[in-house]
Amino acid sequence: MTIAVVAGTPVDTQMGVDLINRRGAEALGFPVSRTPEEQTAFQVGSRSAREAAVGAILDQIKARGLDRVLVYCNSLSASIDARALGAARGLRAWTPMDVYGEIAGKYRRVGVLAANCQGAAGVERAMVNASPEILVLGAADLALVQGVEAGTPPEKLLKDCGLEHLLRFFEDSGAEAVVLGCTHFPYVKEALQARTSLPVLDPAERLAELALGN
Repeated sequence: MTIAVVAGTPVDTQMGVDLINRRGAEALGFPVSRTPEEQTAFQVGSRSAREAAVGAILDQIKARGLDRVLVYCNSLSASIDARALGAARGLRAWTPMDVYGEIAGKYRRVGVLAANCQGAAGVERAMVNASPEILVLGAADLALVQGVEAGTPPEKLLKDCGLEHLLRFFEDSGAEAVVLGCTHFPYVKEALQARTSLPVLDPAERLAELALGN
């Protein structure tokens, strides 16, 4: 089985490929943009342009004989209907949003750390649609994504981006968990977990299960 991994930049695309490879399957990567800044501009631009660009990538995937697509980017998943675009081409697609709906059924109040506000809104939409009673406390920081892409050590990133203060905010606001709302952020998961008693939830492993197991 080979999974096509579509993501925002070459870095998170490779993270998605590595995720699949660790489970013993093959993956081919298809980045949409070159940089986090370019991807954010892409996401807030024309919807028709987004659908055309992603549709062209899906056409490439179809032409290679693949039929499973993992969209390994939260904010990209929030700005397109990957499932519908894939289905129109006979492809099956999974995104992190499939997992956030599952998480929502287990908590009443969560803090979400996203790459940009497109991603935060997408996570909130997926969670509230799955569990209308949930309260989502959201924060977004593209600088954190830039730091991950630059290979900045996690400890320095936490300090530079003020994430210890954000964790305190989530705790003081009654959050029951911290949800990683960007596929770049497993990079800092251990550093985050070391600074809070709240569980830090990464949807990546469950997402891989869905893409490989259905």
